[in-house]
Formats: sequence, C-alpha cells, structure tokens
Amino acid sequence: MPVNKDALGRYRIIDEMLKRRSFPSKEDLMDAIENRLGYSISSRTLDEDINNMRNNEDLGYMAPIAYDKTRKGYYYQTPDYSITGVPISRDDIEKLRYAADILNQFSGVPYLAEIHRPIEQLERIIRVGSATGQWLNRQVIQMEVPAEWPEKGIFETAVEGILQKRIMTVRYKPFSGEESQPYRIRPYLLKEFNNRWYLVAFAEHRNEVRNYGLDRFTEAGLTAETYHETFDAEAYFAYAMGITVVNNTAPVAVELLFAPESAAYVLSTGLHATQEIIENHPQKGLHMRITVHLSEELNMFIRSYGSRVQVLKPVSLREHWLEDMRKGLERAGA
Repeated sequence: MPVNKDALGRYRIIDEMLKRRSFPSKEDLMDAIENRLGYSISSRTLDEDINNMRNNEDLGYMAPIAYDKTRKGYYYQTPDYSITGVPISRDDIEKLRYAADILNQFSGVPYLAEIHRPIEQLERIIRVGSATGQWLNRQVIQMEVPAEWPEKGIFETAVEGILQKRIMTVRYKPFSGEESQPYRIRPYLLKEFNNRWYLVAFAEHRNEVRNYGLDRFTEAGLTAETYHETFDAEAYFAYAMGITVVNNTAPVAVELLFAPESAAYVLSTGLHATQEIIENHPQKGLHMRITVHLSEELNMFIRSYGSRVQVLKPVSLREHWLEDMRKGLERAGA
C-alpha cells in the first residue's frame, strides 16, 4: 500500500520520540505531531501509523515498537534502532549511485548550486553504507534530514521559471496571516537554509526583491511572459546573517566580544565573510567585527552563545541583547 507524504512526516516524528528512550505515551506522540506538523491526528490514525511502522512490508521498517505497561509509553525493543537505519539492498545502492551521479552534473549550474550539499550527503551515505553496512546509523554519523521537503511541483516550477526567466503567478500564505490574492513574481534563486527552501524573487506589486518560504506557496504557475534582468546572488546576500536581507537599508558594523573559552571555536567556524578580528586576548576574549543587516537570524545567533558573548556595538543591538538577557533571567526565576 502506498504511503502519503503526511504519513512519512509522522513516522519520522514518532521515530525521533522513540529514539530518546523516554517512553512517550500516545498523547505525547499526538502532541508532538501536532506541534511539528501543525495539524492534529486521531488516536486511530496514530495506531495505524504505529502498525504501518511495525508491519508494512512496502515501507520495510519492521520497527520493533513495543508498549511498556509500567511506564505507560512506547519504546524500541532494539535500543539503537531507527527507521533511518533500515538496510538498503545492493540494487538500491546502485540506483542511488546512479541518481547521485546525475544530480552531481548540476552542482555547478547557476541557480542550482544550492543542491550540491544534499548531493554530497547522499554520496557520503552511499560510501559509508557500502563500507560498513550501517545506513544513517545515528550512533556513527548524524546528518540533518528535514522531516518535510518542498512540494515537488512547486520546486520544479520554480526551477523552470529561474532557468527560463519566466514570470510566475503565485498565491502565498505566511505563517501568521491570510492567504494572498494571486500576484506576479520574477523567480531569481532557490536557496536552502536550515533545512528549509526559499525562493528569492522580485515581487512586482511591491517593487522589491523578497525571500519566500517555498512551503508557504499555496499556488504557483508559470506565465508565458519573461523578464530580462540578471540577479547577483552573491551581492544580494553579502551582508545577510542567514536568509534575511533588509532592503534599502545599509548594513551595520556589529562588534561582539566572545569569552576566551569560545574563541577557538568561533575562529574555526567563522562568523561571516565580512568578519574582522579586532583583538584576541587570552584573558579578555575574542573581539570581532562583522558588517551585516540587523535581523532575527543575527539575534538567534547571538542568543545561541548565551553568557559567552557580549554585544558591544551598535547601541541599539546591545540594548536588545541586554533586554533578552534580562527576560531570560526572569524566566529562570533569578
């Protein structure tokens, strides 16, 4: 029996919950699915999902899911089991190699360079799996694999629009807001960031370039009309910290002071293409400057370092950081 995309997303969430060995109850699993996917399921649907994971030969999981009456929750009888570790046949390996070879031909094509990282992941999976017999065993290798991929039709429509420079007519529904009326965009670039795909496009009704979450399009179609301008992706994202670009706003010099224990890690990973090292002192810490647009991605990056970073400049960002720290302390009951 074929399995739809929604069910596959639920299976992945159930799998993640069971791998934690926390014995989630039926209610825990249903809540996790609702929180992650944005819709609720019935108890009967969850029972069907678990049964499919256990017994559906087309899926091939044969998941050893059991119920612990004492803890009143589900668990994997095989501790290191995961549906992402299901063995792959030799025939499937050859098909994967063939697919990777075909996709790799497009890694240098303008507008399609963003697919190179997933192709590299696929090639690593094939090499490691062939050598060890362990397929995505999360005790050996852990990769970010999104639970949901963009709708195939919308993705392909966007690629075709970019390559042929054809204007698209779309309807869009942001996470908070109503679905839009149809409007026209000129598709420039598909970009993957944090396991989510975005379409960079010129919105004719706003007269500006905008970034759209690909999964938020409710309709997307190509017109017969074309556009002629070129798009410089490198220049567009030159001062972005993530995916957000603030149009018609100059980038800002941001100075950060990292604690000495974080200095080596920050230097090894890098902050941004514009980064400058002002001082790296063994006691004072690492003082760096980056030139970026102020955005929520920048705020999230700063928050990720907690007390190991201080915002020195600009004043507005420092005040925002201090307010975040204050609220954090209040939530912690300090």
